[in-house]
Amino acid sequence: MVDFTRPVTHTGYKNAEKLKKYYHRVEKRIIQKANGFNKLSKEEEEKYMYITDDYIMFHTKGTILPFWGGGLSLFMVVSGLFSDDTFDGFHLYVYIFFCILLVFFTIYYFTKPKKERILNRKDGLITMTGFYWQNNITMPFKECLFAYSTGGEDGTSAFKLQIIRPTQSRLNSFDDFALGGDCYEDMSFICWYMDKNRPLPLGTAFDAYRDRDYERRKAAGFPRPLYPSSIATPEATKEQQAERKRIGGW
Repeated sequence: MVDFTRPVTHTGYKNAEKLKKYYHRVEKRIIQKANGFNKLSKEEEEKYMYITDDYIMFHTKGTILPFWGGGLSLFMVVSGLFSDDTFDGFHLYVYIFFCILLVFFTIYYFTKPKKERILNRKDGLITMTGFYWQNNITMPFKECLFAYSTGGEDGTSAFKLQIIRPTQSRLNSFDDFALGGDCYEDMSFICWYMDKNRPLPLGTAFDAYRDRDYERRKAAGFPRPLYPSSIATPEATKEQQAERKRIGGW
């Protein structure tokens, strides 16, 4: 089994109390039965994500930004060569600007560090990407603060889950952690998964691990959940649910 444990780089936020008042905050709680992940083939695991009862590792190469930024810059640079007024007055400065952007994104593409997004349920850690050349950040999930994106003027990409990076620069505050739903659905799934005192969330990807996870929690006396939920998170069978209630009291 692959080990996705990463060294802790941050243990919290220097301005945590201020960030907790951020009006785009998304609280760590389970409010809906989020759609889980179905079992993946080996090819899908290599392309999209690796899933066990201990880790979920989302494949991210960090190439979308340099591809889009570099592609747009290249288009502007090339098209500028065929324009009659490119090298006149203000247009010259615009052309130079896109030349610099093209060089920037080209260098970034070939020199950027490895990007990782990992949910470490076993150790209660989360790994997020750093900003551009910054290294990845790993910190306790219980200390992490989440928010939602506001999107564009037309609402595009709004209400997508983001994690607030524990860094001080205002230019690198957030890392996208959207899983396909809105911020509340994705937060519900992540909290359900990261709460190792609860059963594994919905989805056939976890079926092979449910009995092992149940026995682990049973041996620990079924400790109470770490994060609140407004919905039921029952065991896989009625018999297991009855035993959890008898032993753990919940």
